[in-house]
Amino acid sequence: MISWLHLTYKMPRKPSSPRVKVWRKLKSLGSFHLHDAIWLLPKNAYTYEQFQWLTVEIKDLGGEATMWESQLHFGLSDKEISQMFIEQINEGYIELLKQLDEENIDLVSLAKKYQRIKRIDYFNSPLELKVREKIIQRRSELK
Repeated sequence: MISWLHLTYKMPRKPSSPRVKVWRKLKSLGSFHLHDAIWLLPKNAYTYEQFQWLTVEIKDLGGEATMWESQLHFGLSDKEISQMFIEQINEGYIELLKQLDEENIDLVSLAKKYQRIKRIDYFNSPLELKVREKIIQRRSELK
């Protein structure tokens, strides 16, 4: 059974920049937008610390935030939620594969992008291996 972290928050409408900052941070963590202002991550040391810091930051920005931990009992299964995370991360991998197929690429930049995506690939998408192989292939072609 997977332990999940939830973060709910509410921010003042104006100014909008703090809301955007929080939204960007949630996206950069690979959080899944479960419902309204409920964001979800699988629990591990990294995600726990990041949500903890973000909760404090939201409060410092004048908002309200609560973080809690749960396990699923009814409704969606761990497998179904894990699959939603994989589908979400696959968007990044698919975009990266497209970029790796282009003629003139900045392989260093794309490799960094791969590392950012891989860091938040909490459930080991099968596309990760394809991207890694494509990076290795392109690296050998560019030598």
